[in-house]
Amino acid sequence: MKFRFEDQPHQSSAVAAVVDLFEGALIPPRDTLAGQAPGADGHKGFALDLDLLVENLEAVTKREGVPEQTKLELLAETDLQEHGREFPNFSVEMETGTGKTYVYISTALRLAELYGLRKFVILVHSIAIRAGVVKTFEQTEEHFRLKYPSVPYKWGVLGETSALSDFSEPSGTVQFLVASVQALDKPDKNTLYSSAEQPQLWGEALSGVQQIAKARPVVLIDEPQNMATKLRRQAIATLNPLVALRYSATHKEPFNLIHRLGSKQAAEAGLVKRVSVKGIVAGEDGKPYVRIDKLRSISKRLMAEAVIDKSGGERGPIVLQNGTDLFEESGELPQYRGLVVESLERKPDRVVFENGLIVQVGQETGVDQLAVWRDQIRHTIRTHLARQSQIDSIGHDVKVLSLFFVERVADYVGEDEVLPSLFDELFREEWLRAGNTEDRMPDPAALRVAYFPSTKTGILKDTSGRASDAELEGRAYQEIIANKELILDRANPRAFIFSHSALKEGWDNPNVFQVGFLRHTRSELERRQQIGRGLRIPVDQGGRRVMDPAINRLTLIVDEGFSEFRDGLNAEYAAAGGGTDDAGPEVDNADHEVTVRRRTALFESPEFAELWSRIRYRARYRVTVEPQTLREVVAASEHLEELKFIQLRANVVQSADLVYDDEGNVITDDKAVAESRGERIHIEGQRLPDVVALIEDQLQYGKFPLQLTRPTLAGIVREIVEYPDRDYGRYVLDDPERWARIVANAIRIETIDQMVSGITYEPLDESTAWDANVVFLEAETKYPQQAQPGNLDPKSGVVAAPADGTNLYDYVDYDSHVERSFAAQLEANREHVKLFTKLPRRFKVRTPVGEYSPDWAVVYDEDGTRRLYLVRETKDTRNLDDLDWDEAMRIRFARHHFDAAPIGPVDYEYTTDTHGLVVERSNASPEGADI
Repeated sequence: MKFRFEDQPHQSSAVAAVVDLFEGALIPPRDTLAGQAPGADGHKGFALDLDLLVENLEAVTKREGVPEQTKLELLAETDLQEHGREFPNFSVEMETGTGKTYVYISTALRLAELYGLRKFVILVHSIAIRAGVVKTFEQTEEHFRLKYPSVPYKWGVLGETSALSDFSEPSGTVQFLVASVQALDKPDKNTLYSSAEQPQLWGEALSGVQQIAKARPVVLIDEPQNMATKLRRQAIATLNPLVALRYSATHKEPFNLIHRLGSKQAAEAGLVKRVSVKGIVAGEDGKPYVRIDKLRSISKRLMAEAVIDKSGGERGPIVLQNGTDLFEESGELPQYRGLVVESLERKPDRVVFENGLIVQVGQETGVDQLAVWRDQIRHTIRTHLARQSQIDSIGHDVKVLSLFFVERVADYVGEDEVLPSLFDELFREEWLRAGNTEDRMPDPAALRVAYFPSTKTGILKDTSGRASDAELEGRAYQEIIANKELILDRANPRAFIFSHSALKEGWDNPNVFQVGFLRHTRSELERRQQIGRGLRIPVDQGGRRVMDPAINRLTLIVDEGFSEFRDGLNAEYAAAGGGTDDAGPEVDNADHEVTVRRRTALFESPEFAELWSRIRYRARYRVTVEPQTLREVVAASEHLEELKFIQLRANVVQSADLVYDDEGNVITDDKAVAESRGERIHIEGQRLPDVVALIEDQLQYGKFPLQLTRPTLAGIVREIVEYPDRDYGRYVLDDPERWARIVANAIRIETIDQMVSGITYEPLDESTAWDANVVFLEAETKYPQQAQPGNLDPKSGVVAAPADGTNLYDYVDYDSHVERSFAAQLEANREHVKLFTKLPRRFKVRTPVGEYSPDWAVVYDEDGTRRLYLVRETKDTRNLDDLDWDEAMRIRFARHHFDAAPIGPVDYEYTTDTHGLVVERSNASPEGADI
């Protein structure tokens, strides 16, 4: 299998947010040899116009919807070699599974293409992430070679082969150096700080870290929240970055946050799987339930945080100290009679009770652990089989994987070997329970595969993710990643992965749909890691993403109650740096599962057959834009007004006092240099830059790429320059790149606006039409949001439809209160509405600004004489100008799509719950069927 990559709008937006920061503010050296990239020998000759960088920062943050910033935050730090460093840092927040690594590689290549940068260090904090980065380079190589044909690039891993020497050599090839921060943060031990044995042919002998620092690289920091200590900030500074770009889902230090794609936003946009949780709450085994979470010293007294059962039927936290009586603390539950704390002890941390019971931190008593595992494995297998059956019924060629995190290797191999036999037994039971025949049952042993840390001789080991475990864990990561494509092949029977819990980050697989965590203790919950391994959108057998919300759901089978999991997850995100507005992904409670079923009588009715025959077609669109009209509307566009604010570039005046050492050398530190704006630069007699090429380049990137011919672009530029009473052309020489960006933005908006009147849709062959059984599933599982304090009426959910109603389904699945209200109006209008359905997102219409899924399809009885077939979009406004630009444009294009209906007319409109169906008598078409 080969993974397929394509430009995705959310990734293009993240790239553009960074690239636009440096427009005009990143000034390349002026003494570059002709034909050579400015950064071929490093970036020490580059300069940053901090004033313009602040202007760009303000514009980008305003555009990206993050807190607007008018001040540039620099990281000032003395590095590990006692040099003072100061450099800009910018942060990009992207939810796990949305392509963070892809984005920062693409960003680097775009910066190289535009500005000539050539040296990039990718800094990671674990061997797992390092292996994942290398895998991404391998998978995306063909894609990026085509996307950036003029930018040759290489990558290497610090410490392997000739990676450092390749990075240090002057070269027009973009060089990526993937480095672990552990190779930098111990100068006394890291060989990177040792002087070179031989001097370089072209200069003095430099240590490895000095070679990197000399290049002044752009540093791409992966998961910077793990590099927030003083030591690691110094390690980053030791690289002497020109600039640092930080990428994470949870920033602890959001230096100059310029782009945010949070977990909630990513889930709502369908960029990651939705998450549901099935909690297995351990039952009693005849003993009192006690769980010890932590020992701590308070006012020189040792105390313990614990959880016990309490009267009323719930478990709750208590604080233990010497003499605590659990019988009293529980509300006099009889099972705790005589259970009094005798002592609290350190190393190992534990609580000793007077009756001899000893409970260590992280352990719990009063439960049958094996019974909990049985339920977790059983429900994982059950969900796995149901998900694979559902996907097969829809027609997606997707292989389902399930993942089990194992805390102790001995539970899978060795003397205990509990898990293999337990899995095999439960798989046989669940296979038959699902209605499958015994003669078609696969061998359970052939379905499971395990990845555990190991020694060179193959001995499997328990590890904990420490730096000393890196070599052991590295072999397991290589196997997981090396088999990433292999295990996705449906010809490979392996579908259940057992992985060591220490291998918790830096790897994932897009087709993991279930995750179970088989624990012994609760010392490290790490719920975030359970989610992260399976958030990515699945791929089919051709390596293409399957963007179907009906199947894109990750189910976690955990050994705790749902509320405990949810609250713990949010606490983990907050501790890792997640903001209060988007602390963690919304998780659904699998116990609140609702099955939405299609009503057979309505699905097989003549009304639905006629409705579906009219809207099921797919269509291609053709766009005709009159060049002269386009030139005129762009030249008059209000989006060009920003051109007036372009300023002439100016000299930078630097001043500082000279400070000498005893030998007469100047030792004035860079931080002592003051800067101010000098004389503006007036250029006379310079040839006009190739702004057509600059505009063309801008149009090919961004959320909505656009290709226009060069003669058309040249005509637009001429029209802008010659437009009366504006004189916008005089600003070109002041800042060509910014001028081109503003003009390209106006061209994109006005061109797409012109497309609305110049677009035609042509229905495709009947064989390509949507299949009703694929779009309208016979049964679909939903996990509606439940009322919570502060959110008593969630905006999305499901509500039961009347048994004798006209809804195609027995529930209404709504995404807003407007939709819920609108559906209620349809149900109440029995006189006119004969059938209606919420259109699943699987039903899509192609437009120049992305695919579009309308909300409703309705069969409407027009006064007992005519039938109307309606498609309706519901919003909270009838004014398209109040919607996001691309959202409004999709509605405008959709009107043309439905105007092209090949089998009888379809009436398309957008409306609100207040305006209702907006049916006009004049819309009754003579082609409508008589009633």
